[in-house]
Amino acid sequence: MKKLLLILGLALSLFSYAQEEDYVIISDIDIIGNKVTKPSIIFRELTFSPGDTVSMATLNETLRYCRENVLNTDLFNFVDFRLEDDKNCDNCKVLIINVVERWYFWPIPYIAYADRNLNSWYETKNFARLSYGFDLVYYNMWGLMHELDFTLIGGYNQQFSITYDIPYITERQCFGLMMSGGFKRDKEVALKTEYDKVVYFKEENGFTRQSYYAYLQPYYRFGYRDRLFLKLQYNNDRFSDSIMSLNPDYSFEVSDIQYLSMSVVMKHDYRDDNNYPLDGHYLELDFTKFGPSFDNEELNIFYGKVTFDFYTKIYGRLYWASNITTRIGNTNDVPYFLTDGLGYKNDFVRSYERYVVNAMNFALIKNNLKIAILNPTVAYLPLIKNEKFGKIHFALYFNVFFDMAYTWNMQNDPTSVLQNSLLYGTGVGIDFVTYYDKVLRVEYGINGLGESGLFLHLVAPI
Repeated sequence: MKKLLLILGLALSLFSYAQEEDYVIISDIDIIGNKVTKPSIIFRELTFSPGDTVSMATLNETLRYCRENVLNTDLFNFVDFRLEDDKNCDNCKVLIINVVERWYFWPIPYIAYADRNLNSWYETKNFARLSYGFDLVYYNMWGLMHELDFTLIGGYNQQFSITYDIPYITERQCFGLMMSGGFKRDKEVALKTEYDKVVYFKEENGFTRQSYYAYLQPYYRFGYRDRLFLKLQYNNDRFSDSIMSLNPDYSFEVSDIQYLSMSVVMKHDYRDDNNYPLDGHYLELDFTKFGPSFDNEELNIFYGKVTFDFYTKIYGRLYWASNITTRIGNTNDVPYFLTDGLGYKNDFVRSYERYVVNAMNFALIKNNLKIAILNPTVAYLPLIKNEKFGKIHFALYFNVFFDMAYTWNMQNDPTSVLQNSLLYGTGVGIDFVTYYDKVLRVEYGINGLGESGLFLHLVAPI
């Protein structure tokens, strides 16, 4: 009996010891390097507070998740987490968060081309069609992530705008608000699409298009990586008589149109790095409506768009990424000045950069096999002592890509060979990634038309 009691006692002692060792208490959190950013901005990205207990089984995953949250605020070039023993408390740890803040105030010289993308502009190489000015951006006002953006652009196409973003307007830090207003006037605009390429028109005297806009965008953050945006915008567009005579479908045959637009967007972001992700996933749901118009009852356009990105590490230096994007609209009767589709922004099949397909309805799939030639590396520039600029990171990746897309229910265009057909392109590329979210991407691709070319981009491929 005594032996049985001894065995039971020993078992209970071992079980109790195991229970004591399967968790850790985060007794304190110290932040180093936040000379501007308020500690509350960093604390709100953590899933625990000082005094909380964290399971040892999930400790590393919890710290990784929180570090990604802090890094994806885009306030810091570097974020490092480490745990140190707390000598004043058994089974306690102190979390040390070491950050390197970015430079937050940027007077950025601005040079823009009149075309849809850099590759389209390069076909003409017309430097007279460049616009120039500056973007004055304050990214972290008051150390509270407030952002002020003032834009003044002259030259070929001109713009003035001001935007102010308040990410947290309540004590719970869930609600945010963005406000913006501006004025644009363009000497040259996209007039129509022929043979799947944009035809531009330039007004010899004066400007072809003038636009005024103002919007409010409240948004709500729920959880740590989910956001809901509601955007309400007023628009006033005025077009020259020349453009209306050349394309009567440009704007419902009216040269001055005022209208409202509204969008509801939900973003579910679980990427490890939102600027150049290698692991995780991203889901975006976008519901947008144009109309009503104060001048034309025909403006009633609605579409729903779904974007899903997936990233994973296969093995060693080998990575995979895929994107699926689809959009479905309620009508094909869209005035040309509101037309987009494949070939605009990031919705295009790589190797078709010179073409557009003006389709309300499309489905797009992008795939990337990525090999890390040079894994993310930290270096110090010897002549720059300021850590915001002197401490840099860079990486180099080789990509093999294959993209496909299909459009349907388009207005018939007898000059188009791409509408309502399967588009596909493949090729290889090199991505150079460095600090301040800079990506330089060079790709060589071949499309389904048998055409090939070299293409340059300044954002991540997926």
